Amino acid sequence: MENQIITVLGPVSIQEMGITDAHNHLWISVQDTIVEKAPVLNQEEQILIDLHEFRRAGGGGQIDCQPGGAGRDGRRLRSLSEASEVKIVTCTGFHLQQYYPDDFKIWKMSTDQAAGYFLSEIKDGLEETRNLDIPVYPGFIKIAVKENVRESPLNLIEAAAIASLESGLAIEMHTEKGSRAEDYVNLFFKMGVSPKQLVICHIDKRPDLGLHKELARAGCLLEYDTFFRPKYKPEENLWQLIKGMIEADFGHLVALATDLADSSLWNSMGDGPGLVSLITIVKKRLEREGYHESIVAGLVGKNIVRRLAVTVKE
Repeated sequence: MENQIITVLGPVSIQEMGITDAHNHLWISVQDTIVEKAPVLNQEEQILIDLHEFRRAGGGGQIDCQPGGAGRDGRRLRSLSEASEVKIVTCTGFHLQQYYPDDFKIWKMSTDQAAGYFLSEIKDGLEETRNLDIPVYPGFIKIAVKENVRESPLNLIEAAAIASLESGLAIEMHTEKGSRAEDYVNLFFKMGVSPKQLVICHIDKRPDLGLHKELARAGCLLEYDTFFRPKYKPEENLWQLIKGMIEADFGHLVALATDLADSSLWNSMGDGPGLVSLITIVKKRLEREGYHESIVAGLVGKNIVRRLAVTVKE
């Protein structure tokens, strides 16, 4: 049975996804949080403008990394996908606690309760969509960790591991600038989760090529997304990482993204490059650099899609 990607409109084949942004945020509802200027993306018409532009340029899919309770709305993601014809993959899991209202239930859960919560969304659909004729199902598990293991919610990390092992869904892990990423990989390995089930996000903010090679050698997929964030010096860091990983034959273990949680980076809501930039800027530069078309295709879609693909039971 061929593995498929679980989108907000249902399972699709790997081939149907096409060019896919490996880490993005397409809808974030307003939340009562301690973060003074927490990201909000709730202007549906403007969001659709960027999605249509992405689609017209040849874009196929978007991986949305906003989990439940932190602004996710599976109903909106479904309507955006239907209107734009962009295949959207959403998630269960958890973000950093600062992005939640104080009373959100997940922070009071035990390991077993949290695992049950994640698995219920995987099996029964996202909580906010269960009143629909057909619920929206997550295609992966998103987690967010802090600078080191000691400060992170170990019970929720273990719950995500349990849910991944039972469901087969991959885990996309937000890191704080890649801090101690290797420790988290080792932690998951001890919990029985293969590095081949992991996507390590924002790791390009820690531009240690030797570390990246080691993580890839272990089987992790590395997600890079600082193309449009000057403070991380993408020319001397990100683009050199891409070059180094390809030269080391690890191009198939890198996935590129734009991570546009900040509305100012959108075409329609700010003066940024927008969703289409993965194609018009990043992909075009990779082609100008002379990388083989199979490497380019992997970097801008196939690598993340293969990592998230699962066997879908009828």
